[in-house]
Amino acid sequence: MRLLLFFALTWLGVASLLVFLLYEGRHEAERKAESDALGASALLVGRLEVIIRRIQGDLEHLAASLPHDALKPGAGARFRQGIVSELAYYSGRFPEILGYRVIDASGNLLYAQDASLSPVSLSDRSYFKVFAESSDRSLFFSEVQVDPLSGRSSLMLALPIRDDAGGLLGVVAAPLDIGNLSQMLETLDIGQNGAVAVRRIDTGGLVLRRPFVPELLNQPALNNPLQMRLAAGERFGVNRLRLAIDGVERIYGFRRVGDYPLYVTTGLATADFLAGWHQTFAMAGVAALLLFLSLSLLLIRLLRAEREAELTASRLMESEARYRMLAENSHDVIWTLDIPSRTYTYVSPAIKEMSGYLPEETVGQPLDVRLTPDSAARAARDIDQRLRRIAAGDKAASVVVSELEQVRKDGEVITTEVVSSYLLDADGVAQTILGITRNVSERKAVESALRETNRQLHARIEEIGRLQVALQELAVRDSLTGLYNRRYLDETLEREVSRARREGIPLSLVMLDIDHFKQVNDTYGHQVGDEVLRILASTLSADIRAEDVACRYGGEEFLILLPNMPLETTMLRAQGWRSAVEALSVKHGNFQITFTISLGVAAYPEHGKTPDDLTRCADQALYRAKNEGRNQVSVFFD
Repeated sequence: MRLLLFFALTWLGVASLLVFLLYEGRHEAERKAESDALGASALLVGRLEVIIRRIQGDLEHLAASLPHDALKPGAGARFRQGIVSELAYYSGRFPEILGYRVIDASGNLLYAQDASLSPVSLSDRSYFKVFAESSDRSLFFSEVQVDPLSGRSSLMLALPIRDDAGGLLGVVAAPLDIGNLSQMLETLDIGQNGAVAVRRIDTGGLVLRRPFVPELLNQPALNNPLQMRLAAGERFGVNRLRLAIDGVERIYGFRRVGDYPLYVTTGLATADFLAGWHQTFAMAGVAALLLFLSLSLLLIRLLRAEREAELTASRLMESEARYRMLAENSHDVIWTLDIPSRTYTYVSPAIKEMSGYLPEETVGQPLDVRLTPDSAARAARDIDQRLRRIAAGDKAASVVVSELEQVRKDGEVITTEVVSSYLLDADGVAQTILGITRNVSERKAVESALRETNRQLHARIEEIGRLQVALQELAVRDSLTGLYNRRYLDETLEREVSRARREGIPLSLVMLDIDHFKQVNDTYGHQVGDEVLRILASTLSADIRAEDVACRYGGEEFLILLPNMPLETTMLRAQGWRSAVEALSVKHGNFQITFTISLGVAAYPEHGKTPDDLTRCADQALYRAKNEGRNQVSVFFD
């Protein structure tokens, strides 16, 4: 009865622990999904906010710098070439937009990046009407629309150009390319059934979604808990819900895009982030079943041994013949051992199948003759301990289950499970051990194989982790030059400007461009052009500090971030790079191709205190170096 109670309590404890671990595992998976969803939305918001801030900066610059005379009727011919060139220059810096546009006070398209476009009336567009019908001066976001000039879907960002009295002189606008934003969404790892969307806060209108559902474009999110929380003033958070759009339950992370009327939601499907937990649940169920069966088998064996020991102790002399018949037909080896001499007095015929020895070859032999040295020592110690406990009145010490290694006649070592029962004489002294031995080598081999499989699984998991780190590194590198890409620079520049502001240290930015690079491509081919880019990247990489960040900014344009370096030192470094490049050459057949670079320098805090300001100043300095003859270093000045 006590053994059954022990078994029940043990199994109840194991089952309770298993349920607790599974419960905690599920909650941990849900907590991780919440963190991942919020992190993914933060990453996307960061990228969107940088893009919008840059576009807003250019729009503000254009609105402030365009001559008011250029917006008057009939002034297009006089100003067109200069303004179109400026619009093309700003547009070329941002692949996210479809070109800057200038609209006059009547709603007519006056200037656009593509000078060949014919004038068209845009007076019915929301981004024009809002400024024509009010005195608003803030950045305006339109609904998603098909641009009549490019035929591509876009979200129009617009600012008014007003005179000193607040009258509308015109509008500058930039269509944000939805296709480009879609590519940004594709880079997020949201699982097979995940979803990510960009919506408006004011109307709830859908701007973009992955997976894309065309009929929902610009449609408001009715009774959407995420929309309600944002409308109530929350800037970010998580929510678990099942939206009617596809019926998939997800954990959503949402975050507002700065102070703009947009927000991002990233949803991780319950089926995706609990897939691993479901697999663990199934494996735990199988393991629990196996454990239950093993414990049940052990309990049966212990109960059988206990019953046999009690029966043998009370009726040993009377039932010896019947006992021998039972022993001789058992698949397990049954034996008796004389405790004082530690020798076998009886061994059942099953010994032949298990060890290769006949019973008569074993009877009279000492206990340790068939055991390995380690098992023999353990068996001797256990007998001595059991005898002391029995002498002290511990009845539970009379039955023991152990594993011992035995040596077969052919030399093979096998693992055996031994159930030993100590039989007491009339004086309560243990004189004989009645034992049952079973070969469990196959079971041990299976257990060993399971342990090895588990080890290999952990090794594969570690390898997957290393591969994930390598993939993350590839994601921020330019495939041609091996330098960091623009995405990495955007994130690093934001961080370094914040550090420079916080610690009061200098920060410099060098933007450089290969002079006449198009001529190299046109004359010698793109392969030579690519080799020029690689050689330039290698030259820069060999001559920067460990904390410097060199990146390929786009095409033949490069940008180097120099933390904690003042302007004077940066100018010397830039001149050194210019001289080093001037001495380079690329061999192409019988030709030695040389090339030069122009460099623009900007520094924090002298020229700008934000990433956008620094990038714009470095770009303008580079533009001046190009205009003043190329192959030179120019520093920004107002």
